[in-house]
Amino acid sequence: MASPDGKSLPPTGLKQKLAAALPKGAQFTLYHVSSPPTRCPAIFSAPPDSKPERTYCESHFCSFAIETSKDSRKVLVFAIEVLVYSTANLTTLFVSKADSSGYLHFLELPKGTTSPLKTISTTIISYLAETRQRPSIRLVVSLFARAQDQYLFPGSIENHGKHVLSDRGLVKWWCEVLDPVVRRNTTESHNGDTPVSRAEAAGANTSQAYLIVPGFDKYETISFFPSSVKAEKPGEKRWISSHPLRDISNHPNAPPRCLIPHFPDDPKARFLAELDDEIPEGPASQTSDSPSKRGNSGQWRSVRTLEQFWETIAFRQECSSGRLVGFIWVVFTPKHMSARSLGVRPESSQTSAISVSPTDDGDGSALPTPTASQSAPTLPRTPPEPQRSASTIVIPISPGVSSPNSPRTTTEIPSSQSSLATQKSSSSTKSRKLKGPIIPRQPRIKSAKNSTRHTQPMYSRYYLWPSQSRGQVVLDENDYKRVNDLLLGLDFSEQEVAHNSTRRWLDEVGVAARVTQPWGEIIIGEKELAQAEKHVPSATNSLNMGLIKRKRKSITEDKGVIAQKPDDAGRMLASTSIRKKPKPKGHRDQMTMQAT
Repeated sequence: MASPDGKSLPPTGLKQKLAAALPKGAQFTLYHVSSPPTRCPAIFSAPPDSKPERTYCESHFCSFAIETSKDSRKVLVFAIEVLVYSTANLTTLFVSKADSSGYLHFLELPKGTTSPLKTISTTIISYLAETRQRPSIRLVVSLFARAQDQYLFPGSIENHGKHVLSDRGLVKWWCEVLDPVVRRNTTESHNGDTPVSRAEAAGANTSQAYLIVPGFDKYETISFFPSSVKAEKPGEKRWISSHPLRDISNHPNAPPRCLIPHFPDDPKARFLAELDDEIPEGPASQTSDSPSKRGNSGQWRSVRTLEQFWETIAFRQECSSGRLVGFIWVVFTPKHMSARSLGVRPESSQTSAISVSPTDDGDGSALPTPTASQSAPTLPRTPPEPQRSASTIVIPISPGVSSPNSPRTTTEIPSSQSSLATQKSSSSTKSRKLKGPIIPRQPRIKSAKNSTRHTQPMYSRYYLWPSQSRGQVVLDENDYKRVNDLLLGLDFSEQEVAHNSTRRWLDEVGVAARVTQPWGEIIIGEKELAQAEKHVPSATNSLNMGLIKRKRKSITEDKGVIAQKPDDAGRMLASTSIRKKPKPKGHRDQMTMQAT
């Protein structure tokens, strides 16, 4: 991996985690592009008469390539994008997009091997959740599963090697991807005495997964849960058919519109925009476009509760056009939550840090007393100044008049003369003219476009941006969007075209980051295959010959005749019960004439 100045950078921790999770011998090349935390619109609407929370967004785009030929030409096989939204009270990891190009079969993995795409997705989400977890701040992983032919690789649907999951299969697939992320911590009902994992021992976090499929009740939603839920105890369920929107909100009693987040490319975004139009306008003096500042309660007219919102969205075109959509959340709650994360509003740092307490000052009046945590430093006591009338102004005498060792003295002049002194000082300032030679100022040239990663702090009240978890290439917001838009304009329908598109995209990212050397990290899998994965049973099941029971013959050896079974007696008709149909008389006479 190379930096813009040409120096090699140490490998990130993500490389080691991916190598430990991928099957042994599988070789990928990781291209990790990220952007620094940038101020963005809030994902939660502000309650009435409140300001939106300050929100920062950090983007991560991880793509993986493999070699498909002997000349070391690479082609992208998988990509995933994760957006990290951070506020002072909450960190949200939103899985924006994930897609494959269909060329993974060139890797020639053994039959029965677990899909590496599922392993890669689990590792990336788990790694970002670990590195973005702040002390005493809740973290949420959020995504919605919606099946489409292609998301990030245009034309890949024409590739016969691409397998597109159905809507039900995609929801189950994402539940299986997030299940190991949920189980790295204990459940909320655990007593916490036994350390479950290293993350729990360090931060004592609890995790809980939630799933909502619009149009399905709770019992029908259970069918989408991963198979590991069958071994759970009744009181320690990892997956719940519900939503955590009230729990993660800073204002749980706010209107429903303030509890539902807004994400890019969100199927419920259009529905939320239509519901916001139902909010009545406030007084004429308030011309703000935000519904939270129109002087009303912020309530929708048609939808009054969150439960009604999820019931109504099931009939929307986004969720009822023949394909179902799944909304998934994973909530990580620290053991020691801060008051701000629990919805308790602390005192603002901009307000006065003085609390009034009844302190006796001799005359029975109460004086304000500063708090212990915000007390000011002790200053030397100075004698009180004599009281002056409102018509006098104090002007200090120039230090040049007195000796250097003498204290600073002041003189009092009437207020009528103060305006005259002010006019003289302003006129003398205007009459000053610049003198001397003119020295030209040299232009200031920016060193690099992505210099923000060197000047932006790593830690802030609103976000956490550790250096070891950043991308190999860090671009600003505009360049990041430009290279992503370029990928959406390429073609991956055929192998030769996909090779050219991969090379062009990698070159454009290198130009945007001013990287002169080939970039990317080679990852070789180290995980041994399990015994069950090595010996895969054949498709046809052969029966053991000892289990086959042949039918006995019904021919007796002594008489050589067929023995009549008991059931045959009931099937045979007696000879007396057979009745022949009489022939007509004319037919008999005709036969006699023909015979003669």
